[in-house]
Amino acid sequence: MRRSASGMPGSSRFWAKLASVLAAALVGSPARLPAQTSRRPGLDESHVEVRPTRRAEALVPTRRRDAVAPGDDLTFRPTVLIRRGGSQGSGTVIASSAGGTLVLTASHVLRDEGPIAIELHRYNVGLEREADGSWPLIVSAEVVADDPSGDVAVLKVRKPLQLPYVARLDESGDGPPRPETLVTSLGVDLGNRLSSWKTKVVETARLQLENGEVERPFLITLKIPEHGRSGGGLFTQEGRLVGVCVGHAEMIKGRRMGVFASIESVRRLLREHDLASAVSRSAPRAEAPRRGLAPAADPGRD
Repeated sequence: MRRSASGMPGSSRFWAKLASVLAAALVGSPARLPAQTSRRPGLDESHVEVRPTRRAEALVPTRRRDAVAPGDDLTFRPTVLIRRGGSQGSGTVIASSAGGTLVLTASHVLRDEGPIAIELHRYNVGLEREADGSWPLIVSAEVVADDPSGDVAVLKVRKPLQLPYVARLDESGDGPPRPETLVTSLGVDLGNRLSSWKTKVVETARLQLENGEVERPFLITLKIPEHGRSGGGLFTQEGRLVGVCVGHAEMIKGRRMGVFASIESVRRLLREHDLASAVSRSAPRAEAPRRGLAPAADPGRD
């Protein structure tokens, strides 16, 4: 992994140490970033053997966790669980219309072979207080865009269902969040606990990953993610998506920090695969979103 010399803040000694540590953590692929709950080398935060839960309550936010508030329709509700082979991670619904449903995640979450499954829970459709139905709904998906250099990927749900809650990408035009900006990370920790936490941006670093062909910008945060959060969204306080969880690494001796793919990498990926218009068409509107699946959708299992 290499870091661009242009725009490098701070001392060269510090960033030389940073590049060295990140290279050790990312060797092979960004999936090598270890998780908070285990510091063993080679263990990434998406590769956790967890059997799919059959109870929707396992992921429905409660008072003991992070209760869903009206403002969470753009953050909590679009967050989903993704499984492929022995890997599992998080994802964010960024488009859902008659033309299909797109889910943003981290590229390394999909590194295993086999079918891709997305778990939809009652909170994803605003029905967490309903007791009827068999949850979660398991839908299959396929990769329609992938950028290992930026560690971002987009999935398309195979079934023609339309989900009511979609995240908004940041469109401020102000560039990446500045240092000290307060942001919120969403994800399904350990494959069974939807949660959020706030942290601050340290900086934006241009890095070339071991499996990447070119440099991409990554957000560095003070707080570090746990198992299963890879692929989850990073949001501004206004609820706009500005990053995707990749993992974390020891940036300086004795101190680990979070690493998130940037919105710049996300937008590039969408443009290069002609997906930007689909995201724009299904952007959330001002009125209250509908609850449940769209009438044309078939909620049966794949």
